[in-house]
Amino acid sequence: MSILYSLPGIPCLYYGTEQGLHGAGSDPAVREALWGGPGFDGHSSFYQHIQQITTVRARQSALRYGRFYFRPLSGDGVTFAVSGFPQGVVAFSRILNDQEVVVAANTNPTQAQQLDVIVEVMLSAEGDAFEVLYSNQAGPQAPQPVRIIPQGAATVQEVDGSIGTGPLHVVRVSLRPLEVQILRRTSSQ
Repeated sequence: MSILYSLPGIPCLYYGTEQGLHGAGSDPAVREALWGGPGFDGHSSFYQHIQQITTVRARQSALRYGRFYFRPLSGDGVTFAVSGFPQGVVAFSRILNDQEVVVAANTNPTQAQQLDVIVEVMLSAEGDAFEVLYSNQAGPQAPQPVRIIPQGAATVQEVDGSIGTGPLHVVRVSLRPLEVQILRRTSSQ
């Protein structure tokens, strides 16, 4: 759910399950109608998270209008690729002018992840700090400052199948199981 508010297009809540309503029985009963039924419960954790994400999206124009880029990531700081397996980590950026917002989500329900995520080289410098604008878990760990991996010190399996070798600007993120973080450079608005 929280990733939807960061993807291109207009976010939409359609079924009651997206608000925490739980039906039973056949498929139509499981997907309760959001409208005309119990509706939004302003005290539910679903509602609270939707509200927090909506606030972040409203304040970050890159999340509304920015270009979309999947971000390769790495556990060893040497080999980077877009996570292509179930229960992995997905990371992407939305970039508008000089603003970059990064979204990283750990879909593994039991394993924490510490990974390097590539950020835009033209919009970051070594030592730049990123802050957590949103996390679906309390007390998120802020990413480490941007570090530079020199040309040839890493390989990047790009989304289009090509191989790159840097230079790279990366931030190290720490994600607990099923944690989603929305991040931005502290100096960008």
